[in-house]
Amino acid sequence: MTQAFNASLNDLVAQYLALAELSVMEELLDLCGAEIDTRALPLLRRRLQEEEAQAAALGARGYVRMHEKCEQLMICLKQLIEALEGMEHDTANGPLEAEY
Repeated sequence: MTQAFNASLNDLVAQYLALAELSVMEELLDLCGAEIDTRALPLLRRRLQEEEAQAAALGARGYVRMHEKCEQLMICLKQLIEALEGMEHDTANGPLEAEY
């Protein structure tokens, strides 16, 4: 993995954790330890589905601020899932060659 990808992934993780609930953070720690990797994908996909459902319900009820937070979480989750899926794909294709 390149340094730029690692930095980008770290930024996405930090952005998501800043928005996520404490219980989600605990679940991620139990699942992956101190480093989020592809093992987190099922949990993150589930959380995305939950946030999408919650955003629709909040929007229908007129809770604008809470709906906006759900939208932020969904954007962050989608980016994080995409990055981890890319990492999963790269791992499946064999080890990455070191850049010099």
